[in-house]
Amino acid sequence: MSRDTAPAARDLREPVELEIRRALPDGAVPLVAVRDPVRSDTVIARGHRQRRVLRLPAGENFELLKRPGDPVKRGETVAVAEELFGLGLREYVSPCDGVVESVSTRKTALVLAAPDSEIRALLPGVVSSVSPEEVRLRVTARRIEGRFGFGEAVAGRLWNAGELITEAEVRRKLGPHVQGRVVAAESLVLPSVLPALAAYGAAALVCGAIDLAPLWDLVSPDGPHPAGRGLPTLVVTGGFGLHRMDEAAREALAEAEGRTVYAAGPQTGRLTFAGPPYAEVVIPAT
Repeated sequence: MSRDTAPAARDLREPVELEIRRALPDGAVPLVAVRDPVRSDTVIARGHRQRRVLRLPAGENFELLKRPGDPVKRGETVAVAEELFGLGLREYVSPCDGVVESVSTRKTALVLAAPDSEIRALLPGVVSSVSPEEVRLRVTARRIEGRFGFGEAVAGRLWNAGELITEAEVRRKLGPHVQGRVVAAESLVLPSVLPALAAYGAAALVCGAIDLAPLWDLVSPDGPHPAGRGLPTLVVTGGFGLHRMDEAAREALAEAEGRTVYAAGPQTGRLTFAGPPYAEVVIPAT
């Protein structure tokens, strides 16, 4: 995120010059310098190997599907646990690509080692500043600002889904074709859309509104996806309730159909209900 003022209606008819902040993980090494031109796929920094801990339920009522040394993909099931006195199963999924490094001595956690990461620009532009904490890019683009959202910065080809209000629409419209895509929905969406998009590998969801209560069940600290982990990046332009995207945002997204756009939540790994910073979608001019 790069914006530090409240979301406001903007003229989206013409692109403007923006500064985008690409945060770097601790220990990452920048690979670009000021005034370097970058493309979306340009590697701007390289991060070091990181470890993630996946908590498992206490006791022995679960089964490990992966062992130390096994490779895993983000979103892949690594353990299952019995629920409701054996009547149901809960899946535990890997939060990252990598390798199972170890299982804790009491079998209450898996330690996952992610490979060295490459941080990409995700937007075409010019490097305006470089520090150990961030790389800032100057880009010419249109920005749609969100009232709420979560998730890391991503880029993907935009697909406008229209309405995703009913379960029937979700089943009919979503499928393998959304893999890697930024999916846009014009108005209220069901929070159950997010796990469906995650299952198909979508990069992000941009929508007019979302229902707070079932969303909280998904992303609360006690939910299956705390702070949105394991779900696509989310940008909500209107808020909670029956909101549609404003006309300017709908038109900008319609014009960008099939093009690569950038989407980011306010803060990776945290839920932010009042900014700054704010969620955003950025549509490059070229």
